Amino acid sequence: MSTELIPFDFEGRQVRVVTDDQGEPWFVAADVCAALALPDTHKAVARLDDDEKDRNSIPTPGGMQDMTVVNEPGLYSLVLGSRKPEAKRFKRWVTHEVLPAIRKSGAYTVRGVQPALPAPTQDRVSSILLIGEAVARVPGVKPGIAMAATLTCIQENTGLSVETLRRALPPKDAAANEAICSLNATQLGKLINRSAKATNQLLASSGLQFRNERDEWELTEAGEVWAEAMPYSRNGHSGYQILWNPAVAELLKEVA
Repeated sequence: MSTELIPFDFEGRQVRVVTDDQGEPWFVAADVCAALALPDTHKAVARLDDDEKDRNSIPTPGGMQDMTVVNEPGLYSLVLGSRKPEAKRFKRWVTHEVLPAIRKSGAYTVRGVQPALPAPTQDRVSSILLIGEAVARVPGVKPGIAMAATLTCIQENTGLSVETLRRALPPKDAAANEAICSLNATQLGKLINRSAKATNQLLASSGLQFRNERDEWELTEAGEVWAEAMPYSRNGHSGYQILWNPAVAELLKEVA
């Protein structure tokens, strides 16, 4: 990891950042905790995963000192751990000033993914995704529900359609999923001239879905070949919506 220091100022407090060989920023944990009004840096950092923190030699007026540094996921985990009003301002400062300044030579992209969004939007989406990952690790929070809330947050902050984001993902390897899973029970029913209720019952009798303990439709292993359970968040309620591949209509016609 590089020891080239990039100092930033947050409301009169110094926040030091170093970058690794890939150009990714690592924030000095003590500076972050001070900015977030977290009194015990050691306790705050102890809650982070091993891949969210590291040790690095930081130049100081008194010479090089070995300090704990945190990467972006670790940074957002610390932000979530603070209930202080500074946390919201700090997160905005990081995403709107610090990261764009570090990455001014080019747009930030997730490793292995070509940039498809303007740099400011890409940074906002990346930041929200990292926060969503941190929320998903909170005990008792279901990953799918955290994903639904994260996608909704992306839509509200960027104007990007959640459906557009989902369609940007590569199709699954299964041959049946060469076409995008996009039909709910009502839309699928129109292809086989049945109501949504009758279509759901036919899908269940075909072994593709079943009613779970929450009285919601859930995919069987066979159903996962033909559909996707997409998390959603609407009017304060989060759950899953099953979207079917249009090709399943031919299967249902055969068993009807």
